[in-house]
Amino acid sequence: MTAANSTRILDALTSVLGSGPASLSVPGTEEYDESNGSYFSAFENEIKPAFIAKPATVQQVQGLVKVLRAHVLEGSVQIAIRGTGHTPFAGSANIQDGVTIDLRRLKGITLNEDKSTVEIAVGETWTTVYAELEEHGLTTAGGRVGRVGVGGFILGGGLSMVSSRRGFACDSVTEFKVVLASGELVRANAGEKSDLWTALKGGLNNFGIVTSITMTTFAAGDMWGGLTYYPPETFEDLLSNACNFAQKEPDEDVHIMCSAGYGFGHQAVTCCMWHTQGKVNPPSLQWFTGVQPQIEQMNTMRTSTHSDFCDELSKFTVDGARNHWTSLTVRADIDLIKIFRSMWQETLQSIKDAEGFVFSLGFHPLTRALLENSRKAGGNAMDISPSDGPLFVVLINPSWALPEDDGRIFAAVESLATRLRELASKRGLLHRYIFTNYAHRTDHVMAGYGKESLDRLRDVSAKYDPEGMFQKGVPGGFKLVRE
Repeated sequence: MTAANSTRILDALTSVLGSGPASLSVPGTEEYDESNGSYFSAFENEIKPAFIAKPATVQQVQGLVKVLRAHVLEGSVQIAIRGTGHTPFAGSANIQDGVTIDLRRLKGITLNEDKSTVEIAVGETWTTVYAELEEHGLTTAGGRVGRVGVGGFILGGGLSMVSSRRGFACDSVTEFKVVLASGELVRANAGEKSDLWTALKGGLNNFGIVTSITMTTFAAGDMWGGLTYYPPETFEDLLSNACNFAQKEPDEDVHIMCSAGYGFGHQAVTCCMWHTQGKVNPPSLQWFTGVQPQIEQMNTMRTSTHSDFCDELSKFTVDGARNHWTSLTVRADIDLIKIFRSMWQETLQSIKDAEGFVFSLGFHPLTRALLENSRKAGGNAMDISPSDGPLFVVLINPSWALPEDDGRIFAAVESLATRLRELASKRGLLHRYIFTNYAHRTDHVMAGYGKESLDRLRDVSAKYDPEGMFQKGVPGGFKLVRE
């Protein structure tokens, strides 16, 4: 950015936010370093925006859009929109030499009069949401990891511990408040701007800046679940049961995640599982609790609260590591999954000498019940037919310590993902969908929603952002038009 242009942008930003460091941070200051160093991944921390704008009110968000719009459309600046900043790939919510709009100061959790819905400002995390709602005996279909932010999680679709009964997390949204490219604040719900409401459920940052999300609530009773650990040789039994669970289990009050993992020189297999109505070791989870042997001293199965289980998962990652995610979606097939694990093992052997290396291969079922309940909730951008299920979202997730290992780990993991997709495709088991919250920047996520949905999303973009501000000027995330 030229000095003259930098001055123009700074003047625009200060006209809305003032010049205080709490609202506007510039390079070379403690506030800038603290804010820019607080992302989930080191790759986002290493990007250096020219300015970090930190609005505290919706009106300030509107003002920022209005003063930056002309600069964005003329190509003199690009912007990033940041919630908590949990997506790990570089540039997802930060922008080199541009303006990062950090929404973490937008706070507020407000129940409606009859407590059937809650409006959540996008600067909140699920930990703060659950803590507030549980004071009223309530909860909602939010993130499985408590410290994840509200905005990006919902705009990516999201999976919750209650997804089998309630669909994707975004399916519980009754209304979005969103600042359009014009600077206008609008409401999008089933009765008002319903096309935008549907598009935002999985449509990411393509249509405006969402400032709050209203979701349905429900009673927060005790849950039963936690993590169970097994030695590596149990993998085939556990995942065979996971396939049977996905295909046959009728209980909609259960949610699971299975994975093979490596860390600290050891391998193990894990299953995270919960019964959301609090039944202790119900038949629907004996697919997993019955697998033996187990590493008993590491198991955490118990009766507890929704918030406690989500906070438990928060402890398995730390901010600032070299975190990487990539994902694909396949039909539930144990023979395919066995080969996937073998290929993952080959990749592990080639890169496990990297300092601080941790590597997991996860399987997250999308049951037919989940997809049917998602469809009943009014539809979303992902547009997955219930007849496509059951499916597994496959998450490939390495993390490591040193930048000098970046090149070889990226190459190995990208090669693995490509080979997994090719194998699944050859066997007719690859699904078009890529789970948005786990996708890598090279994925054409929106194409994975299917042509009909992508065409609808482009129509919504043209209607509410006719000049394409959020397509041209906000390169982070996944765009409707891919270069």
